[in-house]
Amino acid sequence: MIRTAELTRDRQYWLAASILTLGLVACGGGEEVPRVQSADQAETPAATTPVIQTSGPVTVTESSPPIPAGVTYEDAERVFQSGDYSRAKTLFTVYVESRPENAWGHYMLGLAAWRSGDLTGAERAFDEAIKRDPKHVKSLLNSARVLIDLGRPGEARERIEAARLLDSTSNDGLRLLARVHHAKGNVDSAVSAYRQALVADERDVWAMNNLGVLYIEQNDAPSALAPLSRAVQLRPTSPVFQNNLGMALELSGHLAEAKQAYENALKADSTFAKAVKNADRLSAMVIDPSATPINTGEYAELFRQYIRMWRDSIPTTPDL
Repeated sequence: MIRTAELTRDRQYWLAASILTLGLVACGGGEEVPRVQSADQAETPAATTPVIQTSGPVTVTESSPPIPAGVTYEDAERVFQSGDYSRAKTLFTVYVESRPENAWGHYMLGLAAWRSGDLTGAERAFDEAIKRDPKHVKSLLNSARVLIDLGRPGEARERIEAARLLDSTSNDGLRLLARVHHAKGNVDSAVSAYRQALVADERDVWAMNNLGVLYIEQNDAPSALAPLSRAVQLRPTSPVFQNNLGMALELSGHLAEAKQAYENALKADSTFAKAVKNADRLSAMVIDPSATPINTGEYAELFRQYIRMWRDSIPTTPDL
């Protein structure tokens, strides 16, 4: 049986009011852009095939090597794969100037700009890719992510719907549609779309994470435990998922388990600032050793069963 601990009313209010400052990693990119987001992840290109994912901004120092006169796609991609997104943006800018009709070049420029924190440049580059290839699904979806981050969910939805018409088999569009509903405050529609994404791919960890974040933002941390526990079970080395599970556990009154989740986040990435703050805060608290423990594995299994139930009950072509 799954048990949840009780919080005092004062602590519930204080924690709910402090969510953003406590360090919840919520939707905002990545799927994901700079590293503080919780959204879904963009794809990462393979060696020589343009395709992608995101990370935090990278600073190019004065000692960066000069930009070569003739930049090839492979040159720029190699730098992108190394994680130097600012320099990759510069190289892809040079590349598209010499090959302006290559939609993939503009797409990669958009990704490099996005990951280096230049949302305006990313939007412009993705638009150029779509102008050259209106059926470029990856540019449609990633430009939608950028538009959500820019606070323009209505425009993002247009891109998402266009992408879904071109590729109805991918759950990326459903996950992004959920983010649009979330951004507009349509909670029920967001939950429905996240469920649809999980029916399409029951191992979509970013849909699980984002659904958990949505519940936490609605002051319903207990409901966040199941999706976040399953996300951590599937990807235990993700500092973002561990941190968010810690938040759900802490807000539900399970302080010992929350502390462990924050520590797990730091084991995965010792520089993850939000987890550092969360772990430090709990380390200063007195945790009741007699508190009833919970098993997050039970929550993960419960959520897996939920998805199977949704698969049997949700229409395959809902009007979202």
